[in-house]
Amino acid sequence: MKITQIAMTFASVVALAAPASADMANTVNNAVNSFQNGQATNGAQMTVDAKGPVEITDAVELPGFAFQVYDVDFTSSSLTMTLVAELEKLMITEYDDTTFDRYYFEFDQEIASASLSDATDENFAASVDLIAPGTTITTAGAFVEGMASEFTFENGGIVITVGEGTDLNKISANGGSLTVDF
Repeated sequence: MKITQIAMTFASVVALAAPASADMANTVNNAVNSFQNGQATNGAQMTVDAKGPVEITDAVELPGFAFQVYDVDFTSSSLTMTLVAELEKLMITEYDDTTFDRYYFEFDQEIASASLSDATDENFAASVDLIAPGTTITTAGAFVEGMASEFTFENGGIVITVGEGTDLNKISANGGSLTVDF
């Protein structure tokens, strides 16, 4: 065998061993935001926004998501939520023990793991959890008439919960964002 044939054979074997791009997310099937607060929603979880499907591209996929609060930008293996809200338009900017913002994301395939990355703004009190395939989330209603209050995540996904201790005023002053790797 000639050296070029050996190199081509080796390159073919390496290409077969490399992970396929199908292992990466290409589409956000569902993006759902809900909000819960002791006074504003009487402690009930309410739908704020729902989008999808959205193809993952080089652009920001969900600009102004959740009533113009976050720009949500995806790659095939991460998402970054950047606070863009005009805070004077929000009812609540400091989260107490009754306040939760939940961001549910389902992709075109099941996600095996998810974690907050080192880029997470220190003023977010946030966690990320996996959603099992087939899970249905039901809210008590929606802030916008006609918006769905029940969502089934056929492929599972992730839920980011922003809760007690989050201070949107400080996050805004820092140009804050949080990133989740999956």
